[in-house]
Amino acid sequence: MAVLQTPRAVAERAEAVPSLPPGDDEQISGYGVMGLSFASGDYLVLRCMTAASFGSGYRAVWHRGPAGDWTVYSTADPEHSCERYIGAACSHPSVRSSVDVEWLDERTLQVRAGDTLGWTVALHHTVVTRIFTMLGKAMPHGMWTSRLVLTMMGWMAGRMLGVGTVRLHGEMPNGQRFTAAPVQIWALQDSRAVLHGRDLGAPTPLRAQARMGDFWLPQHGVFMRGFSHFDVFDPARHVSGAARQRELLEGAA
Repeated sequence: MAVLQTPRAVAERAEAVPSLPPGDDEQISGYGVMGLSFASGDYLVLRCMTAASFGSGYRAVWHRGPAGDWTVYSTADPEHSCERYIGAACSHPSVRSSVDVEWLDERTLQVRAGDTLGWTVALHHTVVTRIFTMLGKAMPHGMWTSRLVLTMMGWMAGRMLGVGTVRLHGEMPNGQRFTAAPVQIWALQDSRAVLHGRDLGAPTPLRAQARMGDFWLPQHGVFMRGFSHFDVFDPARHVSGAARQRELLEGAA
């Protein structure tokens, strides 16, 4: 069996040599935690996008409170960050914040979002994540954009990884269609997070799986390196991240 790189090595490579997949649509690439829920009922997502077709790379943390309300903490404005695709699902205005990632060893990362969040994640490979990673690295780009292939992979991943429903294509909350390619993945070994001074407790699946449009968030922690394709923004069909931000700010005033 081939020796697989550590998540730290893969992340540092993505930072050092950012690249995008081919295509005339919108694309992002990078790494992060696809999602992780805690005993408190909170849910966290980390996105370290090292390249984006619509601007510079950015980092973002998504937070879902126990009541199901979403907030994004991001290094970039809504038009150049995740709110470009998920703003319509957010309950609160996004927050411009530093999002710092430090690797404590080859498989443990520490995330800090300003003074709001401190989050440590320990990762490891399982037999299943090794298999999916080797398959993912061997697949040509065309297979990663085939909805038939992605449907089959999502079905297999959900069952073999035990993370609930997995959909690798569909529609985002702002209306853009997407395809997602988690080329390399690792499983969660342990995690702790403190948000606004509140310890979120041990990693624990939610009673009902969370989702963002057709993008279902895993019930157990998964770290990935990969890329995604999206429809080019069309103001006639898609929600504007900036317009949604203004709406949320006006509602909070």
